[in-house]
Amino acid sequence: MIVFNHNVIFEHEPTLYDLIIDDSLPIIYLREINSLPFIKEVLMDNPWIEMSLQNIRYHRWESEEDTDNSFSWALEVKDMFTLIWNAKKRMISYIKEKNFTAKSLQFWVYHTFLPLIFELEKIYRILHVGAVEIEGMPVAFSAFSFGGKSTLTDYFIQQGHIMLSDDGLGIEKRDTKYYAIASYPFHRPFREPGNLGYPVKNFSTEPKPLHAIYLLEKSEPHTDVNIVELHGIEKFKAFHNSAFVFFDFTKQDRFFFFSEMSKHIPVYKVSVPWDLERLHEVYTAIVTWTKNNPIKL
Repeated sequence: MIVFNHNVIFEHEPTLYDLIIDDSLPIIYLREINSLPFIKEVLMDNPWIEMSLQNIRYHRWESEEDTDNSFSWALEVKDMFTLIWNAKKRMISYIKEKNFTAKSLQFWVYHTFLPLIFELEKIYRILHVGAVEIEGMPVAFSAFSFGGKSTLTDYFIQQGHIMLSDDGLGIEKRDTKYYAIASYPFHRPFREPGNLGYPVKNFSTEPKPLHAIYLLEKSEPHTDVNIVELHGIEKFKAFHNSAFVFFDFTKQDRFFFFSEMSKHIPVYKVSVPWDLERLHEVYTAIVTWTKNNPIKL
C-alpha cells in the first residue's frame, strides 16, 4: 500500500500484504523477527506513557550497523509488539507479543511509527491535521483535541472531496513550496482508539503544494460562521500547535521550519458554530473562501 508516498509492504502478514505498488516510490519493508538486534549501548529508555489506550515506550541504542548520520530506535507497545527502525537498511522489524494482531500492527505502523520515522529522519514534517482537496487544492484542518477536524474532514469526504489525511499530513519542502504528502487511505470520523476506520477510495497519492491551513475554533451554536486570516505570532502558533511530534531535541529544527513555512502558507481561523445542523454552512464558507483566495506562488 502507498503510505506517505512510500510503498509499505508487510512481508509476513498475508492479510496486510498488498501487491499494488508504485515502482517510482521508495519501499519500506516490514519483517517479523524473533529477538532484538545486537545492541552495543543503550542510549535512551523512556518510561511508559499512555497512547491510544495502550502503554508505550521508546528505546534508542547504538548498534554495529549505525552510522554518524543514522541511528536505530524502537517503539514498544506493551504486550502487543515492539517495532524497530533500522536506519541503515530502511526497514521496520517487529517482535510479536501475546496480544498481537495484524490489524493492531497496521494501525500503529501507519498512525504512529511511520510519522515518527519521517520526522526523525527529516524526510517530512508531520502535521496533526485532517486534509482534503478543494478543486485540486490541498487544504488542512487543524484543531485542538475534539475540536471538530475529524467531523469536518468526514463531511468533506461525504461531499465527494478527495481525502489526503485523516489525522497526519506529511509536509515536504521543495524550494519555497510546501507539498502536502497524503498519509493512508483510511478514515475514522469518530476517534476510536487503535482503529484506522474505514477504507477511503477517493484518496490522493499525488504530492501537491499545500494551499492553506484552516484553524477551527469552537463558537456558540447561534454565532455566525466567520473566517479571518492570521498573521504574526498567532499564525506561527497555529503551525506549532499542529505538529505531530514534540521531542525536545527536534525543537530547534521545528521552530525554523515552521517560521519559514509561515511566510508562504496562509492560515485562516474559522469560527465554527457548535451545532451539527450548521456544518454545511461551515463547509460552504471554506469552499468559497478557498476558491476566492488562490495561493500566492
